Order: sequence, then structure tokens, then C-alpha cells
Amino acid sequence: MFNSNFRAVLPELPEPSAWLPYLDDTKHLNWHTNFGPLVRRFEAVLQDTFGVGDEVAVSASNATSALSACLIAHRVRGPVICPAFTFQATACAILGAGCQPVVVDVDAVTGIVTPEMLDKALTLTAAKAAILVAPYGITADFRAHAAVCLAHGARLIIDNAAGLGVDRNSVDPAPHVDEVYSLHATKPFGIGEGGVIFTAPEHEGALRSAMNFGLLTHTANGQDQAAYWGVNGKLTEVGAAIGLAVAATMADRVRARQAMAAEWIGALQGFDATLYCTQAELSSWQVFPLIMPDEAALLRFLALMAAERIELRRYYSPSLGGCGGMRALDACLNAEFLAARAVVLPVRSFMTAAERRDLMAVTKTCLEQSLYDQSSNHAPQPQRRFS
Repeated sequence: MFNSNFRAVLPELPEPSAWLPYLDDTKHLNWHTNFGPLVRRFEAVLQDTFGVGDEVAVSASNATSALSACLIAHRVRGPVICPAFTFQATACAILGAGCQPVVVDVDAVTGIVTPEMLDKALTLTAAKAAILVAPYGITADFRAHAAVCLAHGARLIIDNAAGLGVDRNSVDPAPHVDEVYSLHATKPFGIGEGGVIFTAPEHEGALRSAMNFGLLTHTANGQDQAAYWGVNGKLTEVGAAIGLAVAATMADRVRARQAMAAEWIGALQGFDATLYCTQAELSSWQVFPLIMPDEAALLRFLALMAAERIELRRYYSPSLGGCGGMRALDACLNAEFLAARAVVLPVRSFMTAAERRDLMAVTKTCLEQSLYDQSSNHAPQPQRRFS
């Protein structure tokens, strides 16, 4: 169908002409990193646009360093609860903060650690923090989880990497939580590489310190909020300039992506595959997730779409429960089950109606063949595993 490969995810960064003018002040001041004026301006825009209540926005060089900084700033040591159904970067952030991930299973439908499982994990491990994931950047309600963590004296951190762009008031925010978003090039709010933490004002200084080697220089308030050690997690002025240009058009971008997600929801009704989410307003939609009935059907679908030069991705496969070198609290069967069946479809901000129609028509044909035509010549391949 397509003359060239149609990628599952595609960066949508603004043209340089949209962000280069922001760098005039940076050039004049010769200030290029370490919480410079554009970074502060960008953080203010994020705070005003997406902050809830008195939250502050603290930028980072990437979401992984932001997650590590949250653990460092709250002086967490030892075990940290981590879901089995997530991208490997979640566990990498825990290791990067000098802590040990303890992988726990998730709900078989939502892909999120349940409050009951979180309570059990905190009881058994005495962990002082948990990083939970909002799969695919789709808004989830973590208030019950926050209550569980508060009862255990543990810090809750939400890894919502792909979710920035929607109204964060759509679900009442969980208290006592740091929420981290990615600004990677492939995310809906993509700047190339970056991240942002939404947190309570009293934690701002410690977070900046944690992303500046533990130093107190350039912190926003107070001289008693040092993390005492840290990583190099500071966003550059160039990244902030790109971010300001993205912010100027983000509302239009999200509307377009939500409209395409709604079209996917309409197009895929009636198939023997599960739509992970049917509420388009709950995400800015980096991708559109679909849960196949089994791995054999998924592999047939991948092969049929690849024959049409359409690339798909498996999120999140393989699950962390199958990754060596990390402690798992129990067998993570639900996460493995989801990882074997989950696939994501492309979402774009700029496709024409005709292009979307063609993409969805081909997808429906391939999906029908993969689900109902068992004579397909595209034989399933063995599931990938960590070595």
C-alpha cells in the first residue's frame, strides 16, 4: 500500500524557524544549561497549562533521569516496587538511583498494579517507594494507590511517559505523588529528549539538587533541600526552546490525535480483539493499543501489516517479569499474558483524512485475516525473550 515503510511512531518536532528565535536571550546571556531562563520559562508554561492546584513543574534531560531524581530527592534506598508491564526504562531509573527494583504483577485487564497488590508488595518488602505506570500514557486513577503508599510511609511516583497533553484534572489527582512525563521525540509532546516532573512546591529544591549532582546551586528556594548526591539531569536551553514551540501548538496536536484515536475506536469495533481504551479524551495518544486474543494471532497480524509496509510495535514486550537480574515478588503471569498479546497502532497529528482512511482499511483487512484466516502463510515466530 505505502511507497515507503510507515513507522509505528514518528517524531513530530517543530521546524527550527519556530524555536530558534527563543534562543536570542540565551545567546545574549551566554547561559545554555543549569536551569537557564528558557528552562524556567518553559517550566512556567507547563505549570500553567497542565499543573493541578499548587503543583510545580520541574524539567529534566529525560524521563529516566527524572524518575531517578524523584527517588534521590526523597532519599529512598533499598527496594522500590516496579510493575512488570512497563518499558525497561522504569527499572533502569530505579537502578540509576542506587535502588533495587522489585517487580510485581499487574491487573490482567488494565495492566496496572492493583492497590491490593501494591499493599502486599509494600508489606513484604518494606519498600519506601513505588513507581507505578500509566500504560500507553492513558490517564488512570491512582488515588487508592496513593492512600496505600501513605499508609506505609512510602513515596508514590507515577511514570506516565507518553501522557502529557491532556487535562490532568480529568481524574482527581492523587495526593502525595510525583508524576513524570517524557518529552522524547516520539512522544506527543516531543522536544527531542527531555522530561518533566509535576510535584508539590516543597520538593522542588530537592529535585533540582538531585538533577544537579546533589549541589544546591540554581535551586529555586531554600538552602536546606539538598539531595546530597544526584545525577546530571538538567534540561538544556535548546530543549526548552523546542518545548516552547511545541507548547504553542500542543492543543491542536492533541485534538488531532484524539480524533484519530476516536476513528480507530470506531474502525475496530466488532473484531475479536480488545480495545485497551475507548475514551479518546483520556490520552494524547502516542500510539493506539490493541490486545489480541493470543500471541499467534498477534504475530500473524504483525507479519501481514509488515507485508503492507506498515510497522507496528509490541508494548510492552517482553515483560519485566522475564528479565534476569531483578527480583520478582511472584510470577508475573498477567504481565506476561498482556505482553504476549498487546500491539500498538500508529497515531499521527498530520495525516489527511484519505491517508487515515487507507491506513485503517488495510489494518482492518489484515486484522480480519490474522483473526479468522488460519491458513495464512505468515507463520508465527517464537516470542522474544531477554537473554
